[in-house]
Amino acid sequence: MRTKPVDLLLILAVCLIWAANYFVIKGILPYVDPVTFSLLRAVLAGIFVFAIGGYAIKGITRRDMFWLLGLGLFNVALFLILLNASLLTASTGVSSTLIYTQPVLVAALSPLLGERLSRNRVIGIAAAFCGIVVIFLPSIMAATFVVGDLYALGASASWAVAILMYKRWKPTIDNNAVTAIQSVLGGLFIVPVFAFERPFVDPTLLFWVYLAYNVILASGLAYVIYWKILARMPAAQFTSYFFLVPVLATVMASVLQWSFPPVNELAGTLLVAIGILAVNK
Repeated sequence: MRTKPVDLLLILAVCLIWAANYFVIKGILPYVDPVTFSLLRAVLAGIFVFAIGGYAIKGITRRDMFWLLGLGLFNVALFLILLNASLLTASTGVSSTLIYTQPVLVAALSPLLGERLSRNRVIGIAAAFCGIVVIFLPSIMAATFVVGDLYALGASASWAVAILMYKRWKPTIDNNAVTAIQSVLGGLFIVPVFAFERPFVDPTLLFWVYLAYNVILASGLAYVIYWKILARMPAAQFTSYFFLVPVLATVMASVLQWSFPPVNELAGTLLVAIGILAVNK
């Protein structure tokens, strides 16, 4: 199906928010441990979305709560903890590449949802993922294996499971309610992890600025948009757009350093663009 212009603009907005958030997460982790950060981001984002409209929770059934518990576990608790833990040890480039194997996993499993995996879609997803590898090739080549790489792969798998669950569920309740409830439930799943982690917080001004970005934009508004568009678009097609996130993060890094992107980044970006166009043809 063709992507509506308004949906495309909203997806690009989410991609920009999440691309910038790589720098924000790197910035906040010296001030807070990854588990505490995950808990604060999840619970405060849930409260924020409830405040702006998530209170419209009429009509939620026991079946809905079952799926919301699944989203809270896979899309919030596991994904956030593994993402944050990954960025403590893995390089941003390697972590981005591994986390964005998620669209590949979703595409591979999308026939389980009854979605047709066409030749264009397979070629497009393969091209886009190869583009991500090309962009981060220097950091991948220079990197040594660290445990953060496994965390990044775990985050990718957890995110993919959440997408498939949402499409299987086909919710009829308000998207604000979905975002708010899954965030709060995800926070509840995070609490037991403190048995294995010593929490610490250094509440400087920068900490609060970075946390606000995650609560309001990265977990609040971005996920309201995310669920809304995923509900009406095939999973493999929708997730292909998120190959743009590491590309945009790389572009932002080049702009901040006042440097022209090297050849591998330009070539990789072109491959990602071709891949996304092929998927959405």
